[in-house]
Amino acid sequence: GASDGMALRLRNSDADLHQRLCPAEPVQRLVFEMLEQLRVESLVPEHLPGMAHNLDSRFAGWSRDFHHSGLSDSALGILLYTLAQMSWARLNARQVLEETEDFIEATRAGIGPILGHELAALKRNREDQAAYAEAALAIARSVDGMIAAAQADRPVDDSEREDDEEAVDFKLLLDLDDILAGPSNQRL
Repeated sequence: GASDGMALRLRNSDADLHQRLCPAEPVQRLVFEMLEQLRVESLVPEHLPGMAHNLDSRFAGWSRDFHHSGLSDSALGILLYTLAQMSWARLNARQVLEETEDFIEATRAGIGPILGHELAALKRNREDQAAYAEAALAIARSVDGMIAAAQADRPVDDSEREDDEEAVDFKLLLDLDDILAGPSNQRL
């Protein structure tokens, strides 16, 4: 699955265009990278059903690992996890992972109206990287704004903030590195 994801990234993504459009803010960059990888993985040629199966299995495995690790227990984690599930489902015309469907339902209902137009644009433009990137950037900015607003509303002492940020930054980058299987993931 990982090598199939890399092959599709090399085949279906203009690295120069991606590099030019990739945001500098860490959360925005993480979301933008994830959405680009999901885009290229949705472009499996019909004559390669084994590749599609490998990628589906890999995404389901990543989803279970992410959820069972406890990363989806934080506000940031469930937001990113739900976004990944919604985007993957939309791009592949599939259901979200059944095992966590109930778990993400409230978050999905909350962000659906905010990101719905852009999520539809992802599916509509998945074969046009530049147009897709516009929607992906809008989603990345919205998610970054949601996270910033949630952090601003939550009073946290400095030691707790440092521990939370270090743990989340480290774990998310390691776990999402598996889904970001292209040459551009090295910037993370």
